[in-house]
Amino acid sequence: MYYTNYKYSAYMPPNTSNVYDRFGKAYNISKVLVDGKFNEELYRTYSPPYISAGQLMYQSASYAVYTFGFVYVFMSEWRTVKEALVGFYRSLKDRKVSNYESYKDPISVMMREYKEVPDWWFLIILVISVIVGCLAIHFYPTTTPVWVIVVATLVAVGLIIPFMVLYSSTGFFMSMNNLSTILGGYMVPGNGIAPIFTRIFGYSLDEQGETFVGDQKLAHYAKIPPRAVFRAQVIASIVQIFVTSGAMQYLVKGLPDFCSMTNPARFTCPFAHELYADTLLMGVVGPRRTLDFLYPTMKYAFLIGAILAFPCFAVRKYFPNQFRYFHPVLFLGGFQRWGAQYNLAYYTPGFYVSAFFMYYVRRRYLAWWAKYNYILSCALTAGVAFGGILIFLALQYHPKKLVWWGNTVSRAGIDGAGTATLKAIPAGGYFGLREGSWE
Repeated sequence: MYYTNYKYSAYMPPNTSNVYDRFGKAYNISKVLVDGKFNEELYRTYSPPYISAGQLMYQSASYAVYTFGFVYVFMSEWRTVKEALVGFYRSLKDRKVSNYESYKDPISVMMREYKEVPDWWFLIILVISVIVGCLAIHFYPTTTPVWVIVVATLVAVGLIIPFMVLYSSTGFFMSMNNLSTILGGYMVPGNGIAPIFTRIFGYSLDEQGETFVGDQKLAHYAKIPPRAVFRAQVIASIVQIFVTSGAMQYLVKGLPDFCSMTNPARFTCPFAHELYADTLLMGVVGPRRTLDFLYPTMKYAFLIGAILAFPCFAVRKYFPNQFRYFHPVLFLGGFQRWGAQYNLAYYTPGFYVSAFFMYYVRRRYLAWWAKYNYILSCALTAGVAFGGILIFLALQYHPKKLVWWGNTVSRAGIDGAGTATLKAIPAGGYFGLREGSWE
């Protein structure tokens, strides 16, 4: 796409989540807004938003993986999904039913000795959270209708079980991250704030739910009492609300050029830039202009994903040995990992470590792996967090220059300058669609 200048992508760096105007500059959203609302006249005279080849691939893959993952999981894991739905219904109907009743494995037998957490405890937390969220949306100047949040919540609840099944079996994380932005753009057109809140609620429900299931799975393997896990998660969630809010306030107000490429501590926020790009395209400009006019091929990614699920399911069903280690959802999800936000160097070290423990150690030292692998994973995660705190306090709170190759190589060359474009701006001063023809 980059080398063929598809959708004018050769005028932008190939691997960036930034949005550009027709002059090759960062898209200035304030030039198309009046009192926070999209203005068609200003948009017509300024510029349509243009995205890179990597961002275009990332967005398209994100749309395709929704329909692909949903259809594929229901075909390949229907029994598991059905079991989850039936078990949830039975737990609501009879509060004394054990979650481990139908499982005969040694860990489940051991866990029966502990008191379990009733499902209605979680439902109460869900109801309270939704009510608090709706009140905050209504009483704060968010310009977002409450019913938008209700729709996003219902859609997230409908998708959460297939997402959970996929996450538990592959470790691949799916959420309403991009889908909720499109929903917000259709429900509240021309509003750049509403899709953000729609995305927050849709994404958080699925992301927190999948993280919660991962914690439950780890606690189950570690034989931790369920109610102790529940207390720890509730207390940690409450503490985290204040810690995260305080940290964000400090970062936004206390760090110069926060989330900018010129930030001295390299807080460039690639995911935040992608969020901005998605919100600009689907929220402010709107899905109608983006998907019907600017980038019409992107909308077909939903159809392509749903159709591809059927042959992929058939191939794995009738050729199980040949495709034993190939999971199509992971393959398609890989397109989301490097097209716009990060690059190969970001994921390569983790791949080496994962391959060493999950293949070499697991095959040769299974007893050690079973006893220490998950504990080591938690320790490394905590070590990164504490290490980051120490580095911040030692080197960044009162900035001290630490010049070495690892800190400077990412800023070197045309990649670091953000000028890696295949084509220069034409003599007319702008590229892309003919002036005034994009509305």
